[in-house]
Amino acid sequence: MAGTGWRLLTTLTDLPSAHVLAGMLADDGIDVRIASDAGVLGQAAPSRIYVGATQLHRARLLLAQREFTEEELAALAAATPADQVT
Repeated sequence: MAGTGWRLLTTLTDLPSAHVLAGMLADDGIDVRIASDAGVLGQAAPSRIYVGATQLHRARLLLAQREFTEEELAALAAATPADQVT
């Protein structure tokens, strides 16, 4: 069936930032998976964010609307849940 599976949305430099962005996408109803070569959570290793193929266009739009820098994602990843504003 065409359009099924997972498609690469973006690659971030570290796993915590990928988790933050994935959480935000999931909050918007996007199916998200993270693939990383990081051995531990804080390790700086490329982390790829995949979304459901049928949701790729919507995920790209959401990502473009937010336009997070790597530094902003890192700051969000380091914040405690009470510090995070949605």
